[in-house]
Amino acid sequence: MWSPSIQRIIITTVILLFLIKFFFLKNDKSESDSEENQDSEKENYWDSIQKLNSFSLNEGEEKRYELYSNLPANPNLAKIPNKLAAIDASKTAICETDTFIGQQVLCSFEEKRDEETSCDSDSLQHYSDFDDFERENELDSNFTNWTILFARRDPVERFIDHFMDYCVREARACFQCRLDLRCFLNNIYTEIEKIRAGNVTVTEDELKYVPQHWFCQMETKNQRFEFIDYTLFANPTNPEYAEAKRPNADAIFAENVSTYEKIQKFYTAFLYSRPDVLDLFVKTYYWDYLMLKMPLPELKVAEVKNYKI
Repeated sequence: MWSPSIQRIIITTVILLFLIKFFFLKNDKSESDSEENQDSEKENYWDSIQKLNSFSLNEGEEKRYELYSNLPANPNLAKIPNKLAAIDASKTAICETDTFIGQQVLCSFEEKRDEETSCDSDSLQHYSDFDDFERENELDSNFTNWTILFARRDPVERFIDHFMDYCVREARACFQCRLDLRCFLNNIYTEIEKIRAGNVTVTEDELKYVPQHWFCQMETKNQRFEFIDYTLFANPTNPEYAEAKRPNADAIFAENVSTYEKIQKFYTAFLYSRPDVLDLFVKTYYWDYLMLKMPLPELKVAEVKNYKI
């Protein structure tokens, strides 16, 4: 017969084994349930996207945009940033439509031209506008001997990026258009029209979607800019760039960037394949295409099945 102490040890051991087994079984079940819920959430999310953004055009939908006209150029804006960043030593400056983009492109441009050049935000000079730039460098109105860059972005890519950030990844109001790109575009057209009409301060969010030609006095300085394509300098495989471009993706996309990219491609295909949506988009950004010397987008045929997650 076992002594009382041995009995206590055996009983304690059995209880511990039972608790350990119970704990692991519960964890396994929780993980399984979590994975099933996540898969279900992704599927429901994708179903919502497809339902709200049908590639099929219902009768009469295209005509609703015939009353819309191209938004005019030359906005009556006094309170939109016209900042420039410059490298005085090489006499190169860039319009900062976006601080991150401006500095990235200017440094990349300089490093491609001179591999021994070291460039970062600390090595750049910043100016509030062309008047400040001209005065500080004692320049004439033609900025003789200087190269003035403008990093133009494909308007479709820029718009889709903003929509993904503002409406898909982040839980914002998004004009009450959550996941509905056409609804969002309708509101953007209206908002840009309102901004043009009044002398208002443009917010940080609005700077993401107002036309690019509004920046840096494009109407009067157009001939002085050297246009370069942002995509030539933006490297999505660069970890620092990817982190800056897509910070804190929500749970639906956090585990797999390719899911984000597929949804992004779906929305791009939707915009290009819907005549009514593409027509309104061109009317919204018509002067970007003309003043930044880019061809107008053309209608394309796309199939939903190519983009399903």
